[in-house]
Amino acid sequence: MTMPPANARDALAKFPLCRAQVEALRGHYRSGQDNLAVDFFEPCLACCTTYRRAVGFFSSSSLVSWSRALPRIVRIREVEISLLISPWLAESDRKLLQELVEPADRLRWLQAHADRIVLDALAYSQDPGNKVLRARLFAWLVASGRLELRFAIPRHLPEPGIYHEKIGIFDFPWGDRVAFTGSANETISGHSHNYESVDVFRSWIPADSERVQIKTTQFDDVWAGQSGILDVVPLSSNALEHIRSMAPETPPRPPPSHPPEPEPPNRWEHQDQAVEIFLEKHRGILEMATGTGKTRTTLKIAKKLISSAEIRTIIVATAGTDLLNQWYDELLALTQELSVPFALYRHYAAHRERELFNLSPHGAILLTSRYALPPALRNLTTGVGQRTLLVHDEVHGLGSRSNREELQGLSDVIRYRLGLSATPEREYDERGNEFLTEHVGPVIFEFTLEDAIRRGILAPFNYHSLPYVMDDDDRAGIQQVYARQAAAKARGEPLTDAEVWTALARVHKTSKAKLPIFDDFLKTRTDLLARCIVFVETVEYGQTVLQIIHRYRHDFHQYFAEEESMILERFARGELECLLTCHRLSEGIDIKSLQTVVLFSSARSRLETIQRIGRCLRRDPMNPRKRANVVDFIRESESDQANADQNRASWLSELAQVQPEE
Repeated sequence: MTMPPANARDALAKFPLCRAQVEALRGHYRSGQDNLAVDFFEPCLACCTTYRRAVGFFSSSSLVSWSRALPRIVRIREVEISLLISPWLAESDRKLLQELVEPADRLRWLQAHADRIVLDALAYSQDPGNKVLRARLFAWLVASGRLELRFAIPRHLPEPGIYHEKIGIFDFPWGDRVAFTGSANETISGHSHNYESVDVFRSWIPADSERVQIKTTQFDDVWAGQSGILDVVPLSSNALEHIRSMAPETPPRPPPSHPPEPEPPNRWEHQDQAVEIFLEKHRGILEMATGTGKTRTTLKIAKKLISSAEIRTIIVATAGTDLLNQWYDELLALTQELSVPFALYRHYAAHRERELFNLSPHGAILLTSRYALPPALRNLTTGVGQRTLLVHDEVHGLGSRSNREELQGLSDVIRYRLGLSATPEREYDERGNEFLTEHVGPVIFEFTLEDAIRRGILAPFNYHSLPYVMDDDDRAGIQQVYARQAAAKARGEPLTDAEVWTALARVHKTSKAKLPIFDDFLKTRTDLLARCIVFVETVEYGQTVLQIIHRYRHDFHQYFAEEESMILERFARGELECLLTCHRLSEGIDIKSLQTVVLFSSARSRLETIQRIGRCLRRDPMNPRKRANVVDFIRESESDQANADQNRASWLSELAQVQPEE
């Protein structure tokens, strides 16, 4: 076995959270106290580059556990799985082996026996239902080279036994290694159902390092047929060829729970309407609900302007590495569809290609973070600007004071300016809104959440409002805010209304009075934690919420920094069921399978609420009849006037009544 190339190791080593997961592994896991599949096998499979396993018995059912890590195995070609198996022997097989004295005869018989076991397991016609998926997944792993099997039996005579050693070794891209021994078989029962235990040895623990090396050497010796007491064979070339012939070309996925519904002919006509309006106006903002195709509409605009020779330069600017990466994929596809050549440059994260764009902007596209946009605009000549399309995605973020100062006047030479947002208006910031109109243009097209749900573009949803009453800590926190306000006024440095509202909102967003309400709710609705994102205000508050979630699920994770994008990728691929975060998850990120959002933290502004609930309203092709869920905490008012929570509850309750039109 070999480690993957240095570039693969370097790529994975950039994700410190994966390394932190592995380094958090304990020295022992036991059924009843732990879920072996979730707590041990899944983190290791999701992060490793090689998995070597010697096991007494193997079943294709273990692929149910493996399938959660499969997308990562697809993405990184160098991942290898090596399984060393002891085949099941009937009494007649044992008697036959006793008669085979010549080593060559024993090896031929063993290989034929191994072939028969594997091919019988892959017989589709005898494997109904979910087993078909497992068999196809198994065949694809073998055919694509991700999985290699070898079979071993002891040479003990006259009574043949079985090779029953149970060890495993995970290699990780940053050089660490984990070895384990224990009773768990490579079956779904061994991973999840049986009463099993494993002892874990970690290479970075001094007391474990020698044991890790011993287990690695033991496996490698047997795998190479050098143990001296075992016969070891791979599958025959004929068996491998047969598996390749039945394997799908791409990794199989579960079928949709319902057959796809026919696409209504007018579902996306709003995009064409938006295109026509922009081509007429040349400047303006498209206010389009999450999931209704802002990116697709932009690409349609670009194609029309390029085909009519109106533009030869495109600049796309937004915030958030995840969203920029998503734009890169779309723009790369665009360059391959155009009849004229366009170069594509990036300037964000580790990419530094703005100067190359500035040297030759004609026939070029620049995808840039918002902070790097001003230098690019300063270098545009009037002639280039008149044939440029400037796109601001999530344009509401453009109106901050720092952006206004940096970008003032820089887009005046650009003829086509397009803003995109589900919620372009900046509440309580009139100057920011004025800047958006000056720099980009007014809102020229609207397609709301209600429109999108009625058109069937977004999923309908159930609204679960959980009322709570402020406790003494909340009241004390509010008094502290007012005390700070009074003190600042006395110093001649009064706080702005926005600063006071923000401080008060933080008290409400981190109210501990919500926690027992949430716990009681989960006792009857644990199902809502599946494909769920929980939004909290702070990391500290999130840790308390995690303690509650842990009582009901183990396959959850926290996502508090965009640099930990691997966690978001794992959630999007279905490797994690529940995610807890305290930011907007890179506005625009598309996770169609998301079913539920829980709003511990809800802003006074509708902008943030729309962005957050929009994450779960996206239609899921795998679940055409999807109905999403929004769980919200509503503070009871202490006066006759409705508070911000109650106003939001009224609005969301009405929105939840909107249904797709037949």
